[in-house]
Amino acid sequence: MEYVKSETKHVKTAYSSLTISGISMVSALLNVFFLPFILSPIAMILSHLSKGRLKTKHVTAKASMLVAILAIIINCLLIGLNVYRFKYDAGYRAKLDQVTRMYYGVSFDEYMNEAMKNLGIAIKEAE
Repeated sequence: MEYVKSETKHVKTAYSSLTISGISMVSALLNVFFLPFILSPIAMILSHLSKGRLKTKHVTAKASMLVAILAIIINCLLIGLNVYRFKYDAGYRAKLDQVTRMYYGVSFDEYMNEAMKNLGIAIKEAE
């Protein structure tokens, strides 16, 4: 068994954390909405664990924490932007309708109404 300095072990954990947070950031920028919510907390935990019994965190661990937090913030902003565009942008709705008709043969509103009916979700119509 080879002797490994404790700092080396912590640096490897910090780099692993940075890799995971980088993947989380890329998935946030590509608008894969669920991955940053899974990977960023894992990266934050690894970043915190990489400190071990040392007095300070490694620079890589600090960078990993920052990237993970930014990935979550960017992901939330992009989800909010998509919801806003879905609700208020007629061109975006038309694109969704066109794609839904192409794949499923029904309009987007018909598709959503059927999905909500199957899930038992009732939405009051605007009067």
